[in-house]
Amino acid sequence: MEDGLSTLEDDITRRTGVAVKQRREAAQLSLRTLAARSGISASMISDIERGAKSPTVTTLVRLAQALDVQVAALVDGGADPAPRIRVLRRDERATGDHPTRWENLGPAAFGGRIDFVRLHIPPATDLPPAAAHAPGTVEHMHVVAGTVRVTVGEEAAELAAGDSCSCRTDVSHQVANPDPAQEAVVYLILERG
Repeated sequence: MEDGLSTLEDDITRRTGVAVKQRREAAQLSLRTLAARSGISASMISDIERGAKSPTVTTLVRLAQALDVQVAALVDGGADPAPRIRVLRRDERATGDHPTRWENLGPAAFGGRIDFVRLHIPPATDLPPAAAHAPGTVEHMHVVAGTVRVTVGEEAAELAAGDSCSCRTDVSHQVANPDPAQEAVVYLILERG
């Protein structure tokens, strides 16, 4: 087991070094410039890039901040930097229709922290209460058509077409269409905390 662990540690150290170097070069930064931005010596960064030294978590955080990337980007094997634009084609969208018709409009991107959804809520329909999301989670809603009632914990608000709201949804919450005749269409962005 010791040999396996040592091999794994060496592999992670090597991949992290490759990733740091790739990200530094992609940003067109010299060792000295990255050192100045991160507060880590150029010789230490060089050792990390060559796989000669394994960085501490603090060092990784400082390098990631200086390179404007997530820490995970430095330990994922040095893959090419993620594209700045992610496209989700119409025929690739996840959809559902129970109890309301919904369509996921956003591609899985940027760490999976954000969902972008269009909801079509039938007349006189209360969606089932949603359980609390992780602390810090926020849902942003914009009503395109119809009327919706949003309940978060003990607070409620009614929104008409053109209205928007933002809700901290780290408590139980519910969306309903109180209109007996018109479907409600809502754009929802869920931002995980």
